[in-house]
Amino acid sequence: MIMVRVVPANDKTGAACCAPTPEGTSIRFGPRIKRLIQFAAIWFFCAAVGHAAERPRERVRIGVSSKSIGFFDIWVAHEKGLFRKYGFDSEVITIRPNLSVVALQAGEIDYTMMTSTVIRSAVKGMPMKLVTIGLKSSFHALVGRGSFKSIAELRGKKIAISNVGATDELVARALLQKAGLDPRRDVTMLSVGASETRFQSLISGQMDAATLSLPHSVLAKQQGFRFLGSAGDVLHIPFTGLSTTTAKIQRDREAIKRMIQAQMDAMRWIKNQKSDAIQFLRQFFGTDEPTAVESYNVYAPLIIDDVRVTADAVKAILDSEGATNIPWTQVADASLVEEVLQKGR
Repeated sequence: MIMVRVVPANDKTGAACCAPTPEGTSIRFGPRIKRLIQFAAIWFFCAAVGHAAERPRERVRIGVSSKSIGFFDIWVAHEKGLFRKYGFDSEVITIRPNLSVVALQAGEIDYTMMTSTVIRSAVKGMPMKLVTIGLKSSFHALVGRGSFKSIAELRGKKIAISNVGATDELVARALLQKAGLDPRRDVTMLSVGASETRFQSLISGQMDAATLSLPHSVLAKQQGFRFLGSAGDVLHIPFTGLSTTTAKIQRDREAIKRMIQAQMDAMRWIKNQKSDAIQFLRQFFGTDEPTAVESYNVYAPLIIDDVRVTADAVKAILDSEGATNIPWTQVADASLVEEVLQKGR
């Protein structure tokens, strides 16, 4: 082991910095070497202190209704370490929309991405609010057996939905009404869960039609099922966004803002790194190249880059729920995104 003594620059003794060697001789260091050794010692000290003071990551649980492209931004933030970048250990939990608000209120999850379900619950007085909006519109499609030529032929048939009050159910209801059918009397809508489950119920023959998210609507079409209508034909309401409890908004504003930053980063990555995003779709969702490309081309134009919550967007959701008399600020909080954007300017 070589022992080194560093003599300060103002040392009047003229002693040199030296180190004894195995042979009993010494190595003399000049002023420049001394400064380098001092710098290295300071650097290692600061690194050690910084490591010791590093804040442990916060566990965060996010509820989504399915492993589908509807929650592309959340899957990207989780899988590519964007939540970790902002100090979180993330867990994404697949849960039915109606159960997600119960779990949120009970503290079993920290956030849910089911926008319509949260707003419907907030209208009824549950203390939770929407804090971001990720997409301009839903892209749910109503897909049926290949023998169907129109939605009108679904009279008396069974349609798979995720849950009453979820966005896909709103889309199905609006499409049926447009075709002259009464959703309550003319068809049987059954809550069967996530998009992948609805897809399986359709291809197995258990259901005559189903509301499907991406990539399942594309996969169904490739297998010969009929694309009967989509959200864009009847509804123009924002889709997916972070929601949490009003208590958490009051208590953990800074943590929520870091979550918002992670979501923003995910949206920018999806939009600006098209080829990488398509490869992510292929690998994560297990699709082929054409399915991934078609799914991306549907999703990307709907992205809201700054995930900003606006009065018009929230009012559109309230209108679809028949809650036009409810102030939009009762169900959404736009201030958190605005604070993040203001800080970034």
